[in-house]
Amino acid sequence: VGAERFNTNLLAERAQVSVRAIYRYFPNKIALLVALAERVAEWERAWIGDLSRAPPEHDWRGVIRQAVRGYYEAASARRGVAALRAAMQVIPELRATEEAASARHQADLAEGLARLGLDLPRDRLVTVSQTIIEAASRLLDVALFSPPDHAEALLDELSRMLTAYVADLLAQPAAVPPTAPAA
Repeated sequence: VGAERFNTNLLAERAQVSVRAIYRYFPNKIALLVALAERVAEWERAWIGDLSRAPPEHDWRGVIRQAVRGYYEAASARRGVAALRAAMQVIPELRATEEAASARHQADLAEGLARLGLDLPRDRLVTVSQTIIEAASRLLDVALFSPPDHAEALLDELSRMLTAYVADLLAQPAAVPPTAPAA
């Protein structure tokens, strides 16, 4: 029903529990949505982890395609994920959860990219990871609200974009540490 129309009465009815039982664990609707957002963020982390854990000799292009498609299919099958992700962009308490999760996702991805051989200064590696996470998140969100045929096209383009970006970065010469000036 979306975050705006969601309420504890509706949850109690669908879960077949009393509203009082919900309030025993959550003081209000926002606290409940934050808990759900944290759960979704941990679930999302598994998809980012696929790239982070892939050994360097693994087909990273296939890992990217599989992660994009797998995330979309799993998020589409989980009721409420798209609505919760949309709410995470506009509700301040959920936005804080989204930002914390994004920082964890970026760190995981930076680790995976370094393992693939991406030799960049740490601040650039963090920026690259943020670029990938933010672009992928936005396009996946759009795909989740799109008709299936358009969603498929978006997923294909997202996979192409990410693989081209990572391939370009991997093709760049390794960072060379500065040498000390001669005395």
